[in-house]
Amino acid sequence: MGDANTPGADGRPSGSGEPPSGPPPGPLSGPSPRPPRRRAWLLAVVGILVLAVGVSGLLAGTGAFGDGDGERTAPPAAPVSAAGDTPTPVNRPPTTAEATAPTSAPATAPTSASPSEASGEGLVPFGRSHRYEGGVEVTVSAPKRFTPAPSSAGHAAGNIAVAVEVTVRNDSGERLELSTVIVRGRDADGRETGGVFDADAGILPLSGGLLPGRKAVAVYGFDVPRAAATLLEVEVGVGFGGDSAFWFGKLG
Repeated sequence: MGDANTPGADGRPSGSGEPPSGPPPGPLSGPSPRPPRRRAWLLAVVGILVLAVGVSGLLAGTGAFGDGDGERTAPPAAPVSAAGDTPTPVNRPPTTAEATAPTSAPATAPTSASPSEASGEGLVPFGRSHRYEGGVEVTVSAPKRFTPAPSSAGHAAGNIAVAVEVTVRNDSGERLELSTVIVRGRDADGRETGGVFDADAGILPLSGGLLPGRKAVAVYGFDVPRAAATLLEVEVGVGFGGDSAFWFGKLG
């Protein structure tokens, strides 16, 4: 039998004995080395730069930095919806032109003419002339009150007798039959008045013929009820089927 301290094939003592001191043979193992601190700082700086560039691009896209000349860009317009929808209004302060623009005055209701003004529309004032088609010209004077003679006709007790002077000038170039000149009177109530004939005062209608370039004058009397003796309207028609003119005014 061999000795326990006899070395074996690998040079170590064989048999039982005290274990050899020191680390066992083989490759040494340990913690992996840390990366250099300079590389960590470089990665942190690159990350910060990337984040800053991204935030700057986002702010520039929204117009936070203005348009370059010191003014802020206008806010985006309100989106237009599909046809038929009402766009959403955008609340904004009024511009200077809108703030100073004058407001339109409220429309006023049209005023109607008074009865006295309406009744005088289209009428010829007493004392003025009217020229008819064909060249005949007529003038009616302002009415005057008179007292009919006892021999007169057409006057009723209690009524007021008034007279107007009618002048007819014939510029038609043909003979005018004065019997075709029709004169009528109406009181303030629009009722036709009766005629007053007073030969003593010369209040008689036109008669006979009137040559071209000549004129004829006659006085016509009207019997007006006292309650409607404030206004008088005189209608004068010339020729059979001819046109008429109307004179209008207050009774004196």
